[in-house]
Amino acid sequence: MMSTTTATKAERPEELRIFVERFMHFMNLWTVYKDLLTGHYVPSVGTVYKSPSENTDAKDWPVNISVMFILYAYFYSLVEDSDDGLNGFRVWRAVWPSEGAAISAVEARVLPFVDRLRIFRNRLGFHGSRTRNHEAAGFDLFAQHTGDEIYDAMRLFKSLGAALLGMDMAVQTNDAQGQARCRDWIDKVALQAQSKSAVQTP
Repeated sequence: MMSTTTATKAERPEELRIFVERFMHFMNLWTVYKDLLTGHYVPSVGTVYKSPSENTDAKDWPVNISVMFILYAYFYSLVEDSDDGLNGFRVWRAVWPSEGAAISAVEARVLPFVDRLRIFRNRLGFHGSRTRNHEAAGFDLFAQHTGDEIYDAMRLFKSLGAALLGMDMAVQTNDAQGQARCRDWIDKVALQAQSKSAVQTP
């Protein structure tokens, strides 16, 4: 079990504050997407794609697919592999260095598809393309990685982010029970990430 450490408020970089803001937007998008998939609400206009057997016509532009595009593209903005982009793993390691094992375990679940996710974001998700030929590379994400692989990686990222922020709050308020709860949460996320990495296909 790892020791619990957290940066003081004075030590926290501006990048952390920006990350937290964007992370909360990601959580909101995740909630909307999951609620669509589980039928918590039905869009007032449009259809919801559930399975190939339903033969939903592509011309109907299912609402959940539109939200999925936005969620995937937005997720990349939290894991961008560049010096001037926001990268949650880099932020987490700077603020919570003692949680390196959990951070690396979740990162290992994201890295296999992050380059294709960038191309998806650039050519389909946000920036778009002027030709089908240029757009085509964006679909490699779906050709090379399953929806479950991407969904589970995002779920683990979301869970670890929430657990780290929860631990931070518990430490700042000297909440021993909260720290114990978040310690267990972080360890469980790390274990899930490590166990699934062992069976993950290339």
